[in-house]
Amino acid sequence: MSYPLLSLDLGNAVGDVIWSPYSSTIFSAVTSDGKVHVYDLYENKQDPLCIQKVVKRAKLTKARFNNNEFILIVGDDKGGVNSLKLSPNLRNLHLPKVEEESENNNNGEQEEEGFQAIDVEQVQKEKMQKLRALMDSKPKI
Repeated sequence: MSYPLLSLDLGNAVGDVIWSPYSSTIFSAVTSDGKVHVYDLYENKQDPLCIQKVVKRAKLTKARFNNNEFILIVGDDKGGVNSLKLSPNLRNLHLPKVEEESENNNNGEQEEEGFQAIDVEQVQKEKMQKLRALMDSKPKI
């Protein structure tokens, strides 16, 4: 039997929910009251990072993130399409802080100062695994 990891009440009918292509813990939901809700479960599991009213007299029905740019496109039940550029605080990838390593790397060469290779895909997997572990540790009701 399965149980929900997390339940959120957005207060209106949800037209669409879409995971971000650049962060494993960010998703957006659009609702019938014309609002876009952006959540980052890594930052806060209950409260959205942002809620923005996009349309006044229509219900939002679809949402899609652009795979190459920080843009969210939403559609409504009246045939309208709106493109939203995500503000910098909604683009946070939560990469780990780079700690100073030894002077030499595995090849015996010194790494360029201030830079370290980070496997972004692995970081995103680890973030989601940590989030799932926290959710799984909650007592079942």
